[in-house]
Amino acid sequence: MTLIQLKDFVFFLDLVIFSFVFYFLRKKGQKATKKRRLLFAGVTLFTGIVLFVTPLYTSYVDKEEWLVNSSISDMREYYHLGFWGYHGADLLTFVKQQINEDTDVNVTVKNNQPMNKNLEIANAPNIILVQLESFQDSLIDKEINDQVLTPNLNGLKEESLYFPSFYHQTHEGRTSDAEFITNTSLYPLKSGSVYTRYPTNEFAALPELLQNAGYETAAMHAFEKGFWNRDRSYENLGYDHFFSDQDYPNGEKIGMALNDKRFFTESIKHMEELDEPFFAFMVALTSHTPYEIPKDQAQLDLTGYDNSLLKSYYQTAHYVDQAVGLMIKELKQKNMWDDSLVIFYGDHDSGLTKPGGEMANKVNAESPVDYFELDRQVPLFIKRPNSEQGEVINESGGQIDIAPTILDILGTEPPYMMGDSLLNEKPNLTGFRDGSFRYQDLYYKPDLTKDIDEGTCYSVSTEKEVPIEECEKHVEEISDQLQLSDRIIEKNALEE
Repeated sequence: MTLIQLKDFVFFLDLVIFSFVFYFLRKKGQKATKKRRLLFAGVTLFTGIVLFVTPLYTSYVDKEEWLVNSSISDMREYYHLGFWGYHGADLLTFVKQQINEDTDVNVTVKNNQPMNKNLEIANAPNIILVQLESFQDSLIDKEINDQVLTPNLNGLKEESLYFPSFYHQTHEGRTSDAEFITNTSLYPLKSGSVYTRYPTNEFAALPELLQNAGYETAAMHAFEKGFWNRDRSYENLGYDHFFSDQDYPNGEKIGMALNDKRFFTESIKHMEELDEPFFAFMVALTSHTPYEIPKDQAQLDLTGYDNSLLKSYYQTAHYVDQAVGLMIKELKQKNMWDDSLVIFYGDHDSGLTKPGGEMANKVNAESPVDYFELDRQVPLFIKRPNSEQGEVINESGGQIDIAPTILDILGTEPPYMMGDSLLNEKPNLTGFRDGSFRYQDLYYKPDLTKDIDEGTCYSVSTEKEVPIEECEKHVEEISDQLQLSDRIIEKNALEE
């Protein structure tokens, strides 16, 4: 209900209008002859065909074949083709996928990168990967009325790698996209979720690679097993176990499921039952919209804030930070912290970042760069085994780089992943589903109503527009990456 706004009901206004028209004209019509009925039907059919075909035809005349054959954004298709043209393109794409057995992508991938999924890992540490729900990087180091919002995560910087220029790359699948990107180092689909559309395809995913290297692997999420088709997807990705709501005790729910404090502590008990080395992937849930929290757990004084949803978001984020602190404390008490590789990251934004909103106004967001970073930045903390000192790494990156970074720390390389390790010296090109990207000091924002190279290039440090030539060479590269990722997923190209 929190997602529904009054203006949404405008979508149904036509039904109201037509209902009134039909009601008042119900007795004023005359019975039409068969000839008039056929004429009316023919004109209607012809008009529909024109509306359907014209946008597709004009796109080809304008040599815009990418809109149908290799589009990277469904919104770009819509802006260029219109309502009917978009559905026509969607239909043609579906038909083409059914009749065209394109195997080129398989050959290309396998010739460039042999699919040897049997990795050798020396001195393999336990790995704990934690996904925090709707957790933005703007929460880190934030103070409200002299209250520290995330004291435990702030303190984690002292013994971990912290990446302040790290971005979520999710699209329509949101949380499921974040899981998929992190586990497979591929991009999300331009429409829908991989978990529901291609749950059994081969992805050479991180848990499968670790499983082959001798790890016992487990996914943990205290919600319904079949939600987002996780039960099928997790098994296919290489998880030996999936601990869902059925495997957690009844306890105080906050929002959708068991509160994160109890979820984390109970998950540690599940970890203790696994054979070492183990890989545990945990999906937290307390800070899920609409950010419901009991009054006795709302500890922050948010005087000066008006938006009730934003206030609830900060209260739940503070609670989740306490849960993280509790988890770290317990891992240390059980001697499961020091020699383990532990990662915390945010899955996506809060949905409260829009320009003109209270969150944006409170942080003085003004430029396109400000809004991009507020909306896309999520925290990433990597605590390496036996780490004694933390470090802030300012190099930019995205969720697609998490799995390669983990394997880099383990001293091995993946057989095929589209991301890069965040710890090498190579600058990362971080792409997003609409064709925008972040590279070194550059941020490119495409204009979805024009060709893919007709956007705006910004300097992140100055927040000013810079010549488009500085971004141009990376526009096609991101487009190619998104198209390749789509083909790998849709054609099951990594299948042996």
